[in-house]
Amino acid sequence: MRSVVFRCVIAAAFFPAVPWMQAQMTPLPPGTSAPTANAPASATTYLSEAENAIGRRDYDHAVSLLNQAAAIEPADSLESARIYYDRGYIEQAQHQPGAAEANYRKAESIDPKQFESHAALGHLLASQQKWAEARHELETAITLQPASGDARREVASAARTLARVDAEMHDDAAASDALLVALKLTPEQSDDTLFAAQLAENVGNYDGAGKEYQKILAEDPTSIAATEGLARALIHEGKFADAEAALHPALVQEPNDPTLLALSVTALAGQGNTLAAVSQLEALHQQNPDQPAVTRMLADLYSSAGQPDKAAPLYQQLLVNDGNNPDLLTAAAQNLVRQQQWSQAVETFQKSLQIRPTQEDAWSGLAFAAWRDGQYPLVLTALDHRSQTLSESPATLFLRATALDHLHQTKQAVQYYRKFLSVAHDQFPDEEQETRQRLKTLEK
Repeated sequence: MRSVVFRCVIAAAFFPAVPWMQAQMTPLPPGTSAPTANAPASATTYLSEAENAIGRRDYDHAVSLLNQAAAIEPADSLESARIYYDRGYIEQAQHQPGAAEANYRKAESIDPKQFESHAALGHLLASQQKWAEARHELETAITLQPASGDARREVASAARTLARVDAEMHDDAAASDALLVALKLTPEQSDDTLFAAQLAENVGNYDGAGKEYQKILAEDPTSIAATEGLARALIHEGKFADAEAALHPALVQEPNDPTLLALSVTALAGQGNTLAAVSQLEALHQQNPDQPAVTRMLADLYSSAGQPDKAAPLYQQLLVNDGNNPDLLTAAAQNLVRQQQWSQAVETFQKSLQIRPTQEDAWSGLAFAAWRDGQYPLVLTALDHRSQTLSESPATLFLRATALDHLHQTKQAVQYYRKFLSVAHDQFPDEEQETRQRLKTLEK
């Protein structure tokens, strides 16, 4: 059942912690067994009365009763574990997470098989984004039996939170397994379908993700989240026209939604409708002038659409605040190549490669910019780095041959000129003609 995924680009992640945590983090209600009339003052009686008070949210009275129960109950008994859990429940309800955590852990230490304390602590830790600790508690909880209430619903709730925690920890397979546990116990919820679609998208199963998003839209055609997800899946599959059609109703509903507009731009550009994409992205940029993701998209689109002079100030604007981003530096350097600013392009490629030396596109770009700038030793260095992971192409063979020629390494230059001609096959008629003429001179 698995995105940069424009919501992630513009807004940053598929699963924000707060909303789903709010739905899952409320502790399980303690047992509410009624005390027997005229029962003796035992720990069990106090405990039952305390839990009835908790059910009424009369927390002060509940605490008093729990203290009385604790005073006469052995510290290592199962009833003491129940007392500690109830205290944790009250503290969490009163927004005292530290105290609640401490009491849940005390309950666990006395009764390791108490479902309620493991589940409540897991929900609490997840709400604090302590993913690894939360996973441990929730994984334990779903193997245990709740003492009261709707057991299937309570275990399913823990499993759903575990699935979200696994997703936050980038373990999509585990997240899918945990979600399946929840679905076996309780009916599928709309959030489950959306989550399953996102998991499918995360693992590159775009067809499966699209089907899940379509299930949501069949129930709720106005769901913006499902529309965005469906459009993303279709774009990943190269179905740009279908993505544009899917986005149209949502854009009528929310014409200024930045994520919908960004997806629409991608769908339009994917169909070769560059002018419409540029126009739409310009409008989006005017609405969000300080949004780096939008600015970057517009800069990239200007550059690829043959308008590098419009892209240049946008790249400079981005580099002011993110000057050590190798992807951004490489994009800016490629735009400088389009502007034929060879020396500046060389410097920008070099800065990018100092930060991340494994960029194949940057080594290729550096080789070309250095060749145009007459820096022939640098051309060879860049091509050598590129060749560590990529095979030679006709273009790189020509660059290497001419660089060697300019450095008067005639024997090697002739060798690479011949290699170039053997693979060019009329793809580069001007360079091939130049190569044949140069070989006649060099071989005399």
